[in-house]
Amino acid sequence: MKTLEKQSLFWDVDLGTIDPQTHKTFIVKRILSMGDIDDLNWAFQLYGAEILREIFLKSIDQFDAKSRNFWKVYFNISDQILCTTKQSMSKQCAFLKR
Repeated sequence: MKTLEKQSLFWDVDLGTIDPQTHKTFIVKRILSMGDIDDLNWAFQLYGAEILREIFLKSIDQFDAKSRNFWKVYFNISDQILCTTKQSMSKQCAFLKR
């Protein structure tokens, strides 16, 4: 079965509206968190390993701990790269300013 036709992988969207280039980040995040080996092979062939690694790094905080640890090892990402965390608020409120 073709990856973009899997209702089990994309249960919350209309399968006919998914575009592999426009929705690349969404598709890769789903495959890295819930896909099988066929989905992963499809993504590697279409996007390449470097794109998958970049998408993983940009959205690392959106993966569960098990998936995050697996992909860190797979993509050979050290913890030093990940030590900088994203700020929880985009703008500081008046009470937090010094």
